[in-house]
Amino acid sequence: MKKIYLAIVLVGFFLSSYSQFLMKSNTHILREGDEHYFNITNNVDPGNAGATQTWNFSNLETKSQLTSYMYSAYTTNNSIDIPDANTVLEEFETKFYFKTSDGIIEQYGTVSKNNTITKYDKPFVKMVFPFNYGDSYTGDFSGTIEGANNYKASFSGTYILEADAYGTLFLPGNIIYKNVFRIKTVKEQCYNNSNSCNCSTVSYKWYSQDLRYPLLTIIQSKTSKETKTIRTAYYAKAENNTPNNNKNNSLVSENLNATIYPNPFSNEFKLDYTIAIDSDVIIEIYDNSGKKVNSIQKLNQKAGYYTETINSDEVGSQLGIYHIRIIAGSNSISKTVIRVE
Repeated sequence: MKKIYLAIVLVGFFLSSYSQFLMKSNTHILREGDEHYFNITNNVDPGNAGATQTWNFSNLETKSQLTSYMYSAYTTNNSIDIPDANTVLEEFETKFYFKTSDGIIEQYGTVSKNNTITKYDKPFVKMVFPFNYGDSYTGDFSGTIEGANNYKASFSGTYILEADAYGTLFLPGNIIYKNVFRIKTVKEQCYNNSNSCNCSTVSYKWYSQDLRYPLLTIIQSKTSKETKTIRTAYYAKAENNTPNNNKNNSLVSENLNATIYPNPFSNEFKLDYTIAIDSDVIIEIYDNSGKKVNSIQKLNQKAGYYTETINSDEVGSQLGIYHIRIIAGSNSISKTVIRVE
């Protein structure tokens, strides 16, 4: 594996006026306890590569919603199967196991909802830091897939990450993001030492300086016969980041902050939260299927710091992931907590 920095000479005042941000691990690596919200839409093509692009996706039509959850790999039943991983990203009831460390995100495995397990003996590198327009990173990976009825198959492949474009991104709702860059990932995978690879997966992700996770994701499947977009999704809470409306699009609201500990918990956990203005506060608890299991109301709370202790009887008998939504007036944030034995 090697990182290649491409020397790019930008001539002229117009090009130099685009100040490119540097994608760093402290601002863009996966972080336990986070949630990221997507609108899944009609499928579209990713548009052009290169400098100073304008991508207009303002006409995307929302079909459904998706939440990505990030939490510790050590709290899952499959941590023994994928021991190198320390962080899980869960989407569509599929768990993606990563090892995150300063400067790199490596994928070590996947567990599907039917318990098919993918294990990488040589991991697939999802991201490296720092990263900027014109950078690329290449490598290879290998592993096995284990499924029902003693099914087992080996695989290997290659990948390339490249920041292939930067510019301005338009999203539905008159949302405009300037100074974003796009990361293209091409992953080619072969099974059982086949002489020819079965297919490639090409993903495009648009990032901004102020948001840890992607603003827009487009995934394509590529074969020798065709290239087809199979998923398009954009950040459901996107807001304009123009100078007159510059907000930090983080999971922490400007007027509301919260911390959960211990996490994982067994008998009880504490929810510490701070509200900046006087508000009614509602704490909603959902299990991993999306069912609301409890709602706690705190009326007419003064601005300040509060602690709420929530015991296991208030969340039910189910082990695993719970999602906590804290609402204070017009502000809300979500946190993830895991119950273990």
